[in-house]
Amino acid sequence: MLLEDKNDLDDVVIVAYGQQKKQSMVSSITSVNPKELKGPTSNLTTMLAGRISGMVSYQRSGEPGADNASFFIRGITSFGSGKLDPLILIDGMESTATELARLQPDDIAGFSVLKDAAASSLYGARGANGVILVNTKSGKSGATRMNVRFENSMASNTRNFKLADNITYMRLANEASLTRDPLGKLPYPQNKIDHTLAGDNPYLYPSNNWIGQMIKKNTNNQRLNINLNGGSPKAQYYVGATMNQDNGILKTQGGSGFNSNIKLRSYEVRSNVNLKLTNTTEAIIRTTGNFDDYNGPVGEAGYLQQRP
Repeated sequence: MLLEDKNDLDDVVIVAYGQQKKQSMVSSITSVNPKELKGPTSNLTTMLAGRISGMVSYQRSGEPGADNASFFIRGITSFGSGKLDPLILIDGMESTATELARLQPDDIAGFSVLKDAAASSLYGARGANGVILVNTKSGKSGATRMNVRFENSMASNTRNFKLADNITYMRLANEASLTRDPLGKLPYPQNKIDHTLAGDNPYLYPSNNWIGQMIKKNTNNQRLNINLNGGSPKAQYYVGATMNQDNGILKTQGGSGFNSNIKLRSYEVRSNVNLKLTNTTEAIIRTTGNFDDYNGPVGEAGYLQQRP
């Protein structure tokens, strides 16, 4: 027998007009504990999959800077899906998916997703595909408190291509050529195949494993977050700084003077100040900045296209 449990109804979630307890809501709103968004990645959007019911989330690339996950809150068949992204509001300001990706779980106080029309009605047509509301942390009265988090993670390809060896490829290419023209010229003479198999002259008869020569087995990524908060009953502050370094898995040729690998260093600084001017008036100041230092290809890569 399943027993009813209403403990989660006392949770406070973010709604369009402030905060509200779950037990008094009639609309579809899902709140996510910021602790659940922590994972071995510097991209917050990749941590949403599987944590919000009804959300479809998928990642198309693992390339640093182009690894944002695409997500649909109200299903793929919903109005304008694929063309209109969900509305993202961070501290009440409309933000892009890249700004959400750069946000650190350490700086998040509340994370809610408005899924149905009743919950997102205040945003009009802009919220047709759902709304993501994020509130960052504010300072608390008392002595200064400092939190530091440093992580190192290992990244690799999910699966490398498994290709035939060079000898097998040349023999199959000759076989394919003969099936089309039995009297035609073979693309790979038998003499070339024999010398390549014997390894007589690797410069004249090379047998390269390009996957092994171009791609590393793994790479290390680092993440550092430092935040301070404190204040008095009249003024509270929260200051945070983040540095993430995501490295690609391409090998570089030593001594060439050219680094063909991908490296993305992203920095974020945040300052939240609350000033109690009078008993009924409070001034809230939110300041944030994002800075990226990118090394890598800029042709068809999706990194520059995703930057705001």
